[in-house]
Amino acid sequence: MRDQIDLKKSVPHQQTGSREENLLDDPLQSLKEGTGAEHDEAHERRIAWWREARLGLFIHWGPYALPAGEWDGQEIQASYSEHIMLRARVPVQAYEEMSEQFNPTAFDAGRWVRTAKQAGLKYIIFTAKHHDGFAMYDSHISDYSIVRHTAFGRDPLKELEEACREEGMVLGIYYSHAMDWHDPDSQGNTWDYPGNIGAYDDVESWIKDEDKRTRFDHYLHRKSLPQVRELLTEYGKVGLMWFDCGGKLTREQGELFLTTVHALQQDCLVNSRVWKSPLGDYANTSDNQLETRTIRQDWENIITLNDSWGYKKSDTNWKPPVSIIRQIIDVVSKGGNLVINVGPTATGEWDPVSEEILLEVGEWLRVHGDSIYGSGASPTARPSWGRCTLKDQTLYLHIFDIPADGHLVVPGLLSQVERVYPLAGGAELAFKRLGNQDLVVLLDNEHLSSDGKPIVLAAKCSGPVKGNSERLLMNGKGAPQIYDLGVFESEISGSTLRYDTGKKNRDNLLDWTDEREYTVWNVRTTGPCTFAVRLEYGCGDEGGGSYLLKASGQTLSAEVQLTGGPYEFRGFELGKLHFPEAGEYSIELQADRITGAYLMQPRKLLLEQVNV
Repeated sequence: MRDQIDLKKSVPHQQTGSREENLLDDPLQSLKEGTGAEHDEAHERRIAWWREARLGLFIHWGPYALPAGEWDGQEIQASYSEHIMLRARVPVQAYEEMSEQFNPTAFDAGRWVRTAKQAGLKYIIFTAKHHDGFAMYDSHISDYSIVRHTAFGRDPLKELEEACREEGMVLGIYYSHAMDWHDPDSQGNTWDYPGNIGAYDDVESWIKDEDKRTRFDHYLHRKSLPQVRELLTEYGKVGLMWFDCGGKLTREQGELFLTTVHALQQDCLVNSRVWKSPLGDYANTSDNQLETRTIRQDWENIITLNDSWGYKKSDTNWKPPVSIIRQIIDVVSKGGNLVINVGPTATGEWDPVSEEILLEVGEWLRVHGDSIYGSGASPTARPSWGRCTLKDQTLYLHIFDIPADGHLVVPGLLSQVERVYPLAGGAELAFKRLGNQDLVVLLDNEHLSSDGKPIVLAAKCSGPVKGNSERLLMNGKGAPQIYDLGVFESEISGSTLRYDTGKKNRDNLLDWTDEREYTVWNVRTTGPCTFAVRLEYGCGDEGGGSYLLKASGQTLSAEVQLTGGPYEFRGFELGKLHFPEAGEYSIELQADRITGAYLMQPRKLLLEQVNV
């Protein structure tokens, strides 16, 4: 299949299968992003509500909800149902005929918005036009819309805009500006229009092709930009415009969309996929990226409740509410926003499981929302038991795993603490200092969770919260502690070595082809301690070599072992590391020799305390 061939050329070490979608979600070229030029007064005014909101709802809805992942009686092998036209190579005429049958008579904008509010979500992003080119609003630029092409005849976006205004919800609009499989001059559809730019073609492949460049530019000015203008002039105040696949544009074309939005609504936010970072008011992660890093001061993570974005009837791989809650906490603890997607059915209803998950998340937020809304990253270290968020002078302790001894060590908290109390109510907790950098909160059975959801404690400080962000390795007695140091916590040095997408089973380093490159974890110890070290990585037949792990004047070395594939991860013992005294240290993973196409794909270091 042509798509798979292109994928192998583009991503030589990654598995193929259903991974083609990765090439359409504009992952950042590198997660080594700077803050960008985003501190001007206009930006600060636009972004203020968004930083307070922290949580949004994505709604992927269109005629693709009718086939719901199947075409001609067969399930199409693609994670995302909204890509069915591309993946099944559905002719324009056949897709038009299918779209005529789209008649979502059960659609109720008010119910959608009220449910989003119950779920604790503060803004909605609605797909006004996805890659299939079908407008989910009353477009005057194209008759290919739900109002003019179907018997439904209503404007869902207008009804959502009115419902959002009534309920005090911020409305955002998704618009696929670079990709339109219905249009003969756009990108992606090469089965109806063989001369088009391919779905996986990069800009360099067509920018010097006069025919492709001219026709694509014609599409942008004939349809894409005019539809953006009508969205920003016909639907009231728009909180944000969410563009997609902007990496398939030139920077100049991306900037044209950015300036168009701000000229029409100067307070409307624009995401980085208008082109790619550093453009836009905030950066996006990849789609369904579960392992994240702080990629810019303002950034947003987007996830689905199952695997697909649009409704797919065979997709029952639901994420449990506790996983969604943990993702919320993790993202906010790094200063980001989280947008959670729902894909309504062809009738205009939400899948009951989607609604149930969201409402359960909302119940947790009603009690613990103070630790999320308006909160952000903490200057303290990431604890082994969970995450910390910060708002004003309060540090919120989100406990995923209760320490066996009931002693909750808050690492790197330098400020004086006045009191510690549970957000769910109950008596204040006792606490004490552990040296001059750490705090110990004494837990009891009263504060244990019975449903597996994170417990949240508030640590009220007497002044601004100051901290040490180095990961803490304890030298405690008793049961050995195991510290999990993922590579997304490490800092890369080099130009080719990079973080993978962060999606499920993609939380590793990629493209380790230069022996001079390395990655480092910065840690702190409270006293002398020794750890047995294990490195978890994947390596296929094309990889190989040897590597070094250095810390505190010690060097551990090992040969790379084949694991069965670059994404077949296994752990390998390296030996022991000893830290002689309390202090800060660097643990550096280096290449020694690279004998294959790449060294390996490391995923994490596991340090198990050895009592000596």
